[in-house]
Amino acid sequence: MRHKKVCRQLAAAVLCAFMGMTSGLYPVMTSQAGYEKVNGYYQMRDGTVIKEAIARGIDVSRWQGNVNWQAVAADDVSFVMLGARSRGVTDPYFHTNVQGATEAGLKVGAYIYSLATTPDMARDEADFMLNLLKDYPISFPIAFDAEDNATLGTLSPSQVSEVINAFCKRVEEAGYYPIVYANDYWLSKKIDLSAMNYDVWVARYEAKHVYPDPIMWQVTSTGSIDGINGNVDIDFLYKDLTPKLPGNMWRTIGGRTYYYQNYSMQKNAWINDGTGWFYMNEEGLTAKGWIDKSGLRYYLNETSGRMDTGWKLLDGKWYFFNAGGSMNTGWLSEGGQKYYLNSDGTMATGWQGLNGQYYYLDSSSGQMATGWKDINGKRYFLQDSGVMATGWVDHNGSRYYLNNDGSMVTGWHSDGASRYYLGENGAVSTGWKQLDNNWYFFNANGATASGWVNPDGNWYYIGTDGKMQSGWLDERGTKYYLSNSSGKMTVGWRQVDGSWYYFGGSGAMVTGMTQVGGQQYYLNPSDGKMAVSTVFTLNGISYTADSNGICTLTPESAPAQTEQSPQGDQNTPAATDSPAPDSNTNSTKEIGPGIR
Repeated sequence: MRHKKVCRQLAAAVLCAFMGMTSGLYPVMTSQAGYEKVNGYYQMRDGTVIKEAIARGIDVSRWQGNVNWQAVAADDVSFVMLGARSRGVTDPYFHTNVQGATEAGLKVGAYIYSLATTPDMARDEADFMLNLLKDYPISFPIAFDAEDNATLGTLSPSQVSEVINAFCKRVEEAGYYPIVYANDYWLSKKIDLSAMNYDVWVARYEAKHVYPDPIMWQVTSTGSIDGINGNVDIDFLYKDLTPKLPGNMWRTIGGRTYYYQNYSMQKNAWINDGTGWFYMNEEGLTAKGWIDKSGLRYYLNETSGRMDTGWKLLDGKWYFFNAGGSMNTGWLSEGGQKYYLNSDGTMATGWQGLNGQYYYLDSSSGQMATGWKDINGKRYFLQDSGVMATGWVDHNGSRYYLNNDGSMVTGWHSDGASRYYLGENGAVSTGWKQLDNNWYFFNANGATASGWVNPDGNWYYIGTDGKMQSGWLDERGTKYYLSNSSGKMTVGWRQVDGSWYYFGGSGAMVTGMTQVGGQQYYLNPSDGKMAVSTVFTLNGISYTADSNGICTLTPESAPAQTEQSPQGDQNTPAATDSPAPDSNTNSTKEIGPGIR
């Protein structure tokens, strides 16, 4: 492209100097107007309308020197193709031009003036371009400039196509859009188009090109654009290249993979390519493994570099990364379970003491335990909050007691002045319980009762040691009798050791003359035994107690008797003299209190 312009410019300069142009006798060669939009269409200098053109651009190299890119953009220029290397020399203005054009909002592409004569040389040229361009926001095609007669021009058309294909394929593999720059002559004579399937940027000046279907046309080398001193090539774009020029994509260049967002390589930045998040380091490469950013810690897949989320097993330890990718510490709720992550992010297992409270995390899954848990031969209760319980716990209608270390108590337990009995399952006993051949009664809270209790309509007496009493009971100067088998307090008649006793409605043993069922009985004041088959004097009156204990006045004809104990005569009166106490009431054979 440029070497033709240079020849023309040098020739003009020589001619001007030779003929004394400074005298003003001859006109100075300048760019001519034209190739602008008129009535909505671009046209040539002669007014020919170029209906196919959808945008105007330029191609620029070192020959244009310093460019005012803001002025260029304001002069209806949409894109620029920048020269990268010509005849083996890297364009010294390339870096400045690509930055200025991008900042001015132009689409930026690039081309290389090829000197390749083999596919390997073409690939080397492509690698040079890729390495040069990778750090810049290239948003337009990369062109292979096929016009050098001394090198590429010495090959056959098929060889030229082979060289072109090698270059374009390498560029395409890196994610750029390769095209071929050539004039009509090269396209018709020097390139085997049947073996070359890349889009064409055709060059023909001041006249319509012959090549039938280019994507772009270099229409002149003597154009005039604001912001550029002297001539400049003007190009017209025929096709919308947006589908061929994605702004966001991965590119592999020289064996290294980069990510471009809005055409710019991302460095020191998080990116999301639609499959997940990645962190691109200062070289534009994907970071891998552990990284710390803004006080947070992340883990990036060691193979792909993609940010991990959820559970991750690393060096035999589990970590959890939230939806934002940062490593969790402290309590975590996940999948309906709770976990605890240590300050280094590792999942905690076993007992954990936190803020003075203890929790148990399952040794394999790390899940926070709740409810009953058997650990090392001991049983513990973890509340719904996960906190290990101590002291009394009410659970599913039962009470339990946990030691200060959280272990569940079984057997006898004293708490303050109260005693409790907790079964093998740890549940506190309530009601009647037979232990070591003794009966105990535990109240609704599980504490052993003492004194009188009435759990089933019957009265029982519980000693200070919690044991149910049986037999004779002397309580506060009053005597009671408790069934030897059931412990029930006797009310009414009871025969004990061959003697009959009578117990009132309160259960207290009655003494003295007592009327029961319309009959009189005498119960010895000293021991409560019913007098039977005897005569005794009470308050100066003589009574006769028959064999059933029924007392009547002694007949007057009976010899006088001195007052005596009703035990003085143990002869049993005839059964017909008086009825015996109700045998159901007085029987000493009763079942235990645990069976009703």
